[in-house]
Amino acid sequence: MPVSLDKTPAPRPEDMDRAPAYRVELRKFTSTYFVVADTTGQWTPQTPGNRVDVLSVERAADNDVERALQRDDIHAQCDEIPGLAYVEITAVSAGHAALQARALLSGGVWTFEDLMRHLMDDDA
Repeated sequence: MPVSLDKTPAPRPEDMDRAPAYRVELRKFTSTYFVVADTTGQWTPQTPGNRVDVLSVERAADNDVERALQRDDIHAQCDEIPGLAYVEITAVSAGHAALQARALLSGGVWTFEDLMRHLMDDDA
């Protein structure tokens, strides 16, 4: 019979749905995100405003070597496919990075209200 060297007790069933307080992080920290967007409408359907569609948002690795490998991999994929734009954005979340990339690639400044209006127009 295998013997466990871990001496911590097993969690109780009533504690299984709660994370320990030291693991919960409620603050948002800025990080680098890699964003790939379709600027030509070739890969995603676009409305007649020549809108930029964000295809992928990926958080950059903390390690410099991993981040460089990530960047090289994304660059290689974007170079093979025409019409894709690659942007590195510093943001607090993936959604924030997508919003900033869309604003950067479309040439305008987007606010949260602009995003909500844009999403409401898409549904109609």
